[in-house]
Amino acid sequence: MTKKNEVAKKGEDQLPAEFMDELLADGDQYKETMGKDDMSIAFKVILQSLSPQCTKGEPEFIKGAEPSDIFDTVTGTLIKTRDDDDNEIEGFRVMPVHYKRSFIEWVPRSAGGGIVQEYSVEDGLSIVTARNDQNQDIIQPGSPIGKPGNQLNDTHTHIMMAFNDDGAYEPIVMTMTSTQIKPSKDLNNMVSKHHLANGTPMSQRFFGVYGVTTKRRSNDQGSWYVWNFTKVDDVEANPSLMPAYRASKEFLAGVLAGEHKVDHSKAEGEVNPSTGGEASPGAGGGASDEEVPF
Repeated sequence: MTKKNEVAKKGEDQLPAEFMDELLADGDQYKETMGKDDMSIAFKVILQSLSPQCTKGEPEFIKGAEPSDIFDTVTGTLIKTRDDDDNEIEGFRVMPVHYKRSFIEWVPRSAGGGIVQEYSVEDGLSIVTARNDQNQDIIQPGSPIGKPGNQLNDTHTHIMMAFNDDGAYEPIVMTMTSTQIKPSKDLNNMVSKHHLANGTPMSQRFFGVYGVTTKRRSNDQGSWYVWNFTKVDDVEANPSLMPAYRASKEFLAGVLAGEHKVDHSKAEGEVNPSTGGEASPGAGGGASDEEVPF
């Protein structure tokens, strides 16, 4: 009996050369007028115990979804970070491309939810907030900007190239607030130490590759999961990463030119209080690891 992969290989070997020419010609002739604004960049988020994907009865519920799973907001797929014995495993790999810190104003979930505005760090630090009993920073009356009663999240946004199992790669967004701020800073610290084997510093973020998984955190109020990054490779050690390196450089140029913009309203999970997200950190700085993200 012929195996499936043998059939596929035979088909590739017998593909006529003239048909390859036809494919290339058709690819040019039928090119769609689809711009960058017509495509979604996936957000990767960690599912927590109260995430709708883990909650039976919610429209977003996914059978088999568990806290600590990584969720792709575009494809709706899950990436496991625990094996059957609950041991931590690598979920996927990324090549960092771009980092940005900002402050994002949200309508609280109890008031309908939704993003209001993204502020620069300077403007965000000027907004007057007070911490409520859910560890959320709420904009106060008399604040120079922002609507009183809305929530303010100090947000670290990371654009990455994520590698699939087959070696292909695609841009993704990971936004981190509250207890995810420390993992974000840890990643930035590792990125800042990129260097060649001879010690020459490498300032570009897309020099290294990192394994991504999640770690469990807990205190007397509950438990939750945070991102965990480990450097596993770099372009100097692995020349096969050169195409991803060049794609990252090109994508970054588009980001800096304003061609690629992160639509935070598309995020699901811990960054978005309108969808059951985690608590935000204080407007003046990072969050404590003891804060519970729900």
